[in-house]
Amino acid sequence: MRRDLHISFRFAALLALYVVFAIDARAQESADKAKVWSSSEMKWQDDKALPGVQSVPLWGNPASGEHGMLRKFPAGYAPPMHKHPSVERVVVISGTIVVQYEGSDKKTLGPGSYSEIPPNTNHAVQCGGESACVFLLTSSGPFAILPSTSRGH
Repeated sequence: MRRDLHISFRFAALLALYVVFAIDARAQESADKAKVWSSSEMKWQDDKALPGVQSVPLWGNPASGEHGMLRKFPAGYAPPMHKHPSVERVVVISGTIVVQYEGSDKKTLGPGSYSEIPPNTNHAVQCGGESACVFLLTSSGPFAILPSTSRGH
């Protein structure tokens, strides 16, 4: 069982890398040097707006444009229903995330799953209660969490 979990995590990580290159192949970057980081070299930062949430910036600038980052939610974490000004693409790497778009049923996404949220779409997410959730988040523009007047969860 543990070996299967290890293989599943490696598959999800490889899938996430593939999605990074496939989704953002058109990205215009002027990298000065190569970035090759093992998981132990990732520099997790506390999120200023969401207590308990951490991220690792990978490329771009979330404040001003296209970017990619790893995000980590603690087990059971559920921010209120919200929206973003730019498209949000997510690949789950570990844990499970429950996603609900306004007017839809909840859907549980495990490692290797993909979600694409159009700009200004009200949605809610929740990390499963069994473990922290790690996911790759990419966006075509600035990242902001805008409160929704809709009720979620």
